Amino acid sequence: MSTATTWSDEAITAKIRDIAKTTFGLDLPDSGQPIKDSGLDSLALIDIVMGLEETFGCQLPLERLPANPTINDFVALAQASLAER
Repeated sequence: MSTATTWSDEAITAKIRDIAKTTFGLDLPDSGQPIKDSGLDSLALIDIVMGLEETFGCQLPLERLPANPTINDFVALAQASLAER
């Protein structure tokens, strides 16, 4: 029996937005727009990944993200990583 918590896409999106707001004071663009459009650089994206890894308790391999990821890309990566646990 698995004790893994299930996260909805909406909950993951809200967590990503929360990390960006509390860490960088930024509101992210629409879920389909590149996150870098909000002014975040590659190091900031790593901070978001680390925050998500801490929240979900699993590794999110950066090499699976496109060069200019969207929130939807982060959600898909998180869902795939959670499914692999």
